[in-house]
Amino acid sequence: MPNTSIEKTSQGGSPCEVFSCQTLGSSSNDTCDELVSKSFCSSIMLPLQNQFDVAHLLCHPAMAHLARGCAAYRRIHEDGLCAPENQEWFECLGHGNDIQALRRMELECCVQAVVLFQATMEKIPYFVPDLGSGLNEPSASDFHPSWCELIQQIADPTDRNTANAMFSTYKQEVYDKMRNPIIHGKRPADIAAVNAIRVPGLHKGMNAGWRACDYLLAEVFKADGQIHEPSWSRLCNINGVPETLDLSLYPDLEVLSQQYFKRHLDGANEAVSEGA
Repeated sequence: MPNTSIEKTSQGGSPCEVFSCQTLGSSSNDTCDELVSKSFCSSIMLPLQNQFDVAHLLCHPAMAHLARGCAAYRRIHEDGLCAPENQEWFECLGHGNDIQALRRMELECCVQAVVLFQATMEKIPYFVPDLGSGLNEPSASDFHPSWCELIQQIADPTDRNTANAMFSTYKQEVYDKMRNPIIHGKRPADIAAVNAIRVPGLHKGMNAGWRACDYLLAEVFKADGQIHEPSWSRLCNINGVPETLDLSLYPDLEVLSQQYFKRHLDGANEAVSEGA
């Protein structure tokens, strides 16, 4: 089992950073199974004590799946497959098939990350108010209203507006566009919505959701004289996820595979014509 450490980010020694039990030794080269295994190996004792413990067990595997989705793109660059025009046409069929396999891996990882991260987001309103005296428990039980109740309790108008914007981005990008078609999809359009899920969009949405969570944590601890530092960077580092994405390094893998197939077909047709 890997070593663990508790990061303390507040004054007074209380561990204010949510899910701050860091699993040491994670790297971008870890497989998804290894990352998930490391995420579950924490200082949280079984049986689980509260909703925080449940959320902890959901969040890190979600990030581990996102890390594996990112790794699909790293493979593309390591193998020099970003430019079909630089490949021999007779090699392009195999390359196209390889890229389609990576696209399938990306989609599988994204779907699992969506479900697990959304479950984490649904747990947050049920444990954050218990961490300090800065927020009252929401009266609403549904996901969106419970979050809105907590955000409206943030005293500073600028922080409140930013938290609301972050949560709105998460709801639009992940909850509405991804989670609902995955969980409640019934129509062909829902299948198309699932097929449209890509790492960059999911990363953007998860980042926004986590930043909204950071604002709630800052508020709940502020009343007790404690300081909560933004934790997205640390959460990413723990799980081998890039903190930010350079979108130029994340080509659409489905489009890229089709470009390889077209180059193979064009090359084969040209070879036949020349031999005729």
